[in-house]
Amino acid sequence: DTDSLLVALTDVVSQVNERALSYSAPAVSVNTFNRTRNLNDLYITMFGARGAAHWPGNLKAYRIEDGVIVDSQGNDAVDPGTGFFYDTARSYWTVGQADGNDVRRGGAANQLPDPSTRRLFTDNGTDNNLYGTSNAISTGNAGAFTEADFGLTASSTVTKDQIIRWMRGEDVKDIDDDPTTTVRNSMGDPLHSRPAAMVYGGTQTGAELWSYVPKDLLPRMAILYDDPEMKYKLYGIDGDIVPIMRDVDRDGQIEPLDGDRAYILFGLRRGGSKFRMLNVTDRNNPVLMWERVVNAGGESWSAPVVTRMNIAGETQNALKAVVVVGGGYDRVHDTPTYNPAEDLVGAGVHVLDLISGATLWHAGSTNSTTADLRLSKMTKSIPTRIKVLDINGDSFADRMYAADLGGQIWRFDITNGNNAAGLVAGGVIARLGAEGLATPTPADTRRFYNSPDVAVFQDERQNRRFVSINIGSGYRAHPLDLSAADRFYSLRDPNVFNSLTQDQYNNLTPYTENDLVEVSGQLNTTIPSTKAGWKLTLPDNQMVLAESVTFNDEIFFVSFSPDTSGAAACNVGMGTNYLYRVSIANGDPIADDFGNIPTGSEDAARRTQLAQGGIAPTPQFLFPTPDATCTGADCNPPPLGCIGVECFDPGFTNNPVRTLWTQDGIE
Repeated sequence: DTDSLLVALTDVVSQVNERALSYSAPAVSVNTFNRTRNLNDLYITMFGARGAAHWPGNLKAYRIEDGVIVDSQGNDAVDPGTGFFYDTARSYWTVGQADGNDVRRGGAANQLPDPSTRRLFTDNGTDNNLYGTSNAISTGNAGAFTEADFGLTASSTVTKDQIIRWMRGEDVKDIDDDPTTTVRNSMGDPLHSRPAAMVYGGTQTGAELWSYVPKDLLPRMAILYDDPEMKYKLYGIDGDIVPIMRDVDRDGQIEPLDGDRAYILFGLRRGGSKFRMLNVTDRNNPVLMWERVVNAGGESWSAPVVTRMNIAGETQNALKAVVVVGGGYDRVHDTPTYNPAEDLVGAGVHVLDLISGATLWHAGSTNSTTADLRLSKMTKSIPTRIKVLDINGDSFADRMYAADLGGQIWRFDITNGNNAAGLVAGGVIARLGAEGLATPTPADTRRFYNSPDVAVFQDERQNRRFVSINIGSGYRAHPLDLSAADRFYSLRDPNVFNSLTQDQYNNLTPYTENDLVEVSGQLNTTIPSTKAGWKLTLPDNQMVLAESVTFNDEIFFVSFSPDTSGAAACNVGMGTNYLYRVSIANGDPIADDFGNIPTGSEDAARRTQLAQGGIAPTPQFLFPTPDATCTGADCNPPPLGCIGVECFDPGFTNNPVRTLWTQDGIE
């Protein structure tokens, strides 16, 4: 009958969506013995989107060989026609079967321990050692929890013990309709969370050592257990996992007796407002070091950045290591109509002590009663990662750049050795969205959900050095909203080494659209000294939903063009991604046949259509380690560019050498 047919077709569509996967940027590690190279192991998170509470997820391992991603059988893993894995691909950690694009097969999800031995922790508040008895999520420790802890009510038909057993991996609900199987291999979805790779030494098997559920996320377990249909996404830990490693003797091993340390730091993003820091120096026994809310009521979107600052009068750790985060996300921006009022949460920049988590400094609006730096234009959420620089090379941060959801670009100068009141001067250097306009229209509401991509470059035409600030606009919360004509911007900060005073910032006139040269449809554009840079208005309703990367005076960024026609409007995965590769100087396309680009094809020459659908992640450059038995040119493999698992030749003819020697460390 009609009703049962509708149910069957809906189920089919749901299963198709679970295999229409999206990926975060791949995780790789730096080769400890040659820090200009990456290890060739590649870790990919994947998830399947469903119309219900539980979205399945997985973590799979591959390798890079001869410039391509290969599977455990040594075969090419990625289909260039689709930008996703071949159905026949078998990832590492996968036993006896191809797992391809299937989120439920293979990978770490199928290497979970037996439910009876699984080490599953929370933070009950009595012991920071997460592996302590009081923090165990087990039926033997059920007395440490109430039904309400797991989101159960008096009307619930499931018990606390059933929830615990289900969380540990028992097939309590018999989801496979097979009473002879008692284990469900299942992970949650890592929707916005990039994996973090940390080298301890030894062989990686993909087996879980332990898992952790923050106490404030436990109430969501009842919903996940019931798995009802849901209109909105149910989130867990949704922020990037940031690794922090200190390998004192640089022997590639984390050895506590040598003074080595390993930490992981993350925010909850859509899962909540907290940031947490875990000590994982002993990889088997994690310790909760601290948890902090920097903006109550908001969402902790900003990926933490670890750096060093010397702040007089503050209690700091011996290394003066700090964590820099943006204020976060105010859910008012989930509503497409732009709200000119000041955001209630998220408008700020915060500096925390790495070891204690204590707030050392923060900026906020003039309405803030606690901010060390109060700024009249700091009225919109800053959900992005703060770009932190050490301009003078003294190992302390002295410059920061940030972007907000009002379309503003911020710059901050740090004077190390000052107290908190005089530590930072800063202000808005560009207004490219609705903020600051008296009567903004929907076309003005360009938003920045990405961190600024910052690079120093020499403009040969002007014979002058600039800090180039590169960023694209796009409404990530509503990627089908086409109200604004989104753009990619490349601004020029002429004060490369000079710090500005707060009085100078207060009297600064921010750059606007009129201060930038439009390069769309143009070649060989001259950027005069009277202009602040260039802008590229994106065609075909394209928007930028991921950070750009500048390399070798070339900017790489990905745009997304949603398909809003007919039924496709219900599925963002139907959209198209483009990889742009342009000159930092004037936005010209990087093309071998530059002199022969036909009139009218200027913008097409700047981009290449990607095979993958969905919202593609940030481009990433990898520097493969040569095989130990290599000879000749094989010992100097070229760099590789990857967008998710769709890789490309970035076209560099030179041999790039890293000058940033510690990517995720504190020294």
